[in-house]
Amino acid sequence: MKKINKSKLIVIKIGSSLTTLKSGLPNLKFIKLVCEQIHKLKNKGFLIVIVSSGAISQGMKIWNLTSKPKSVDHLQALSASGQIGLINSYQKELKRFNLIAAQVLLSHSDFNVKKRSENAHKSIINLVKLGAIPIINENDSISTEEILNGDNDRLSGKVASLLGSRKLFILTDQDGIFDKNPAQNLDAKIINKINLNNFDFNSISFGDSGIFGRGGMNTKVKAAKDFLTGKKEVWILNGKKEDVIVKLLQNQESGTKIYLA
Repeated sequence: MKKINKSKLIVIKIGSSLTTLKSGLPNLKFIKLVCEQIHKLKNKGFLIVIVSSGAISQGMKIWNLTSKPKSVDHLQALSASGQIGLINSYQKELKRFNLIAAQVLLSHSDFNVKKRSENAHKSIINLVKLGAIPIINENDSISTEEILNGDNDRLSGKVASLLGSRKLFILTDQDGIFDKNPAQNLDAKIINKINLNNFDFNSISFGDSGIFGRGGMNTKVKAAKDFLTGKKEVWILNGKKEDVIVKLLQNQESGTKIYLA
């Protein structure tokens, strides 16, 4: 198989606030829209890798839970049962465009062992070369490390670095990073650009993650710090906006850009 053009390889992280409704049911409308967007990006020559949250939240619905358990064993069971529905939802919608979803489960420790990280890199790149859409999630069902300490924001940064991507798009239910928590402050203002070399993060207040999430804006910034070097870019975007990545790549900027300069 021929080499891929790394400038066309983009990693998209999708939060559980997008893949899951407040009721706990999978947000099939969003998954349909994001798969349509993936199709458009593919047609423009981009190579797509997805890092998607949502397995635990879908597991909560399967077991009729209204609040997330705190015990590791319960969370592992939720992830194992919910992961099937999450991938099936993507697979169904991607199939409409003759695209194939390929499930990849990774642990943070995979990146710390040379042989394992090389194998992960080779596997994901081969899937991309074959034209599949790798959909990556944390390996929650067998790794307590991921349950206790993990988050898919930071995983997406590590994946983007591993693959040599130049752009990481983090989709959330917010328009970007604000100077104050927009849920509590009507005068909160979006920060359009953040240069990691000189930005004071103590000057802003992050909100907490939602009922289904484990991250929040703080982990998105950490993901950017994990990933950014040179001319790489991280964009935090509102995934509810139609074709938000397609429009951004057509110079219709929105959200928050994080970079080094």
